[in-house]
Amino acid sequence: MIRATIFLVAFAAPLVAQSPFEGSVTLKMVGGRGEVRNIAYLIQGGKTRIELPGGQGAMIMDPGSKTMLMIMTAQKMYMEMEMKPPVGLAKKKAAASGGTVLRTGKMETIAGYRCEHIETTDDDGAVVDACLSTELGGFRMPMASGPMSPPKEPGWASDLGPNGFPLKAQKGDKVFFEVTAIERKSLAPALFEAPSGFKKFAMPAMPKGPPQR
Repeated sequence: MIRATIFLVAFAAPLVAQSPFEGSVTLKMVGGRGEVRNIAYLIQGGKTRIELPGGQGAMIMDPGSKTMLMIMTAQKMYMEMEMKPPVGLAKKKAAASGGTVLRTGKMETIAGYRCEHIETTDDDGAVVDACLSTELGGFRMPMASGPMSPPKEPGWASDLGPNGFPLKAQKGDKVFFEVTAIERKSLAPALFEAPSGFKKFAMPAMPKGPPQR
């Protein structure tokens, strides 16, 4: 089962320019019932790989080629899909009401990286406070109810821009998303490709129109 954001924030340029981030980010996500999931998020050259809990597989996103791979380890299969721009219910609500993402100017350091707090809206209409860093590149975390379900982004993520990475997000006093560790390191290019020996799986085409009698 596959379950599992993004805003252009202008910070002053650092005195010493850094190369694009490559390495791993560990995320802690807390569900509505208090269940905790730790997720590994790998970054290299604009590509990202999200390790699914329990060794179920991974989701690999390549904005350059606009493709997304869903790796299913147990089945030794992978599925390739078009990587579409994120659209969420909250984004539609904000557009209808003329609402915008609010920058608060409040800064914080999390896992050794600076971030700025912004406020946006989730699918349920609740305000989400997210602290965004511009040092890690853009962030996307599609979710789906299963390997056969089309992925989408949570509402609080879909209202954000392309170059921010959330280090923490909360509703009220409840933190439901938090980065717990960041490690800059070299990663093998093979981590961002379909595994050798895995079979490509294609979703069956859905019939159009009413069934023939």
